Amino acid sequence: MDHVADLAVQLQELQQSKQELDVRIKKLEQQLLSTEELAQQKLLLSNQGGQKSHRGITTEIKRNHVWDQEVLTEILDGLQAEDHPAFMSQQTTIKVDYRAFESFAMANPEDALVQRLHSAHAIKLGPFKIKEINTDKLKENL
Repeated sequence: MDHVADLAVQLQELQQSKQELDVRIKKLEQQLLSTEELAQQKLLLSNQGGQKSHRGITTEIKRNHVWDQEVLTEILDGLQAEDHPAFMSQQTTIKVDYRAFESFAMANPEDALVQRLHSAHAIKLGPFKIKEINTDKLKENL
């Protein structure tokens, strides 16, 4: 077998092994997430997302901030360009830097703009998943 064919066969074999490993990993991850202990973590995270660690296993539900583009457009249309908040930018969609918005909102809770922006904001939660396994901590708890 020539060198190119040999490399191609090796690559194909490893890709097949990777697919098989991916299936096994996904199955084990689902089994672990279905345990009673991790189900409790899921319950704690199910309203607001975030991360929780238990016995060396860190799980998470990611939070994605979603902004109603119609409401944001109305807000910006009602302001002069020089009055647009620094945490908002408009290209094809309006982007909001959530951390900067959060700081502004905390400093100006009674501001009418803050109230309107809150009405445009929602949080979309991602799937419950295992973020990290600390085997040293896990072994300590055995």
